Amino acid sequence: MKPLRLLLVLLPFLAFIVPNARAQHEFEITPFGGVRFGGAIDLNTPSVDYLPIRSGWNYGAIADYTLWPRLQAEFQFNHQPTSIEQHIVQDDSTEHLTSADVDMYQFGVNFGLRSPDARFQPFIAGGVGFTNFKAGDYLPFATRFSYNLGAGAKYFFSRHFGIRAEARWSPSQTTSRSEIFFDPLFGPEVITASNYAQQGQANLGIIFRFR
Repeated sequence: MKPLRLLLVLLPFLAFIVPNARAQHEFEITPFGGVRFGGAIDLNTPSVDYLPIRSGWNYGAIADYTLWPRLQAEFQFNHQPTSIEQHIVQDDSTEHLTSADVDMYQFGVNFGLRSPDARFQPFIAGGVGFTNFKAGDYLPFATRFSYNLGAGAKYFFSRHFGIRAEARWSPSQTTSRSEIFFDPLFGPEVITASNYAQQGQANLGIIFRFR
């Protein structure tokens, strides 16, 4: 994503929190880099049954706004330049299909496990949002629901500067499939269920904190 487009995404969030950050709450911005791994897009075709997403580096930014001493509202943007492969059923082989970009936009919360005044602050985090897949015309979709769960730690060297390390599980909805559901009253019926690209990520960032 171009810097201008990222700024446009962040503007509504920043417009709300920046005027209040000078009062009694805190605002943190954390640019980060790391790795996103795993994930496959399931297909319902006889020749190709799934499309693996190649693991690789990712980068982005996290914005946190303190609501209560240990609870923060959080927005995360994560960009992964990658490629998508295809798994051939006939000979059980995998070959390159296309280059791709996978962008995640997540809104959630961050809960600290120690005092907000401590230098070392472990935390748990989670959120929901959407993922945008850019792979030309090779995918039957572009934007899908996604969510994340994770944990990590912050360490502050000073009042306004620190580092942040975290790991997250971040599945993204992709295609759908048919399943048989057994209803105890009406018997078996065919339902539609969602497939998910089960990705994980591990990131390290620099925190800039404003009080």
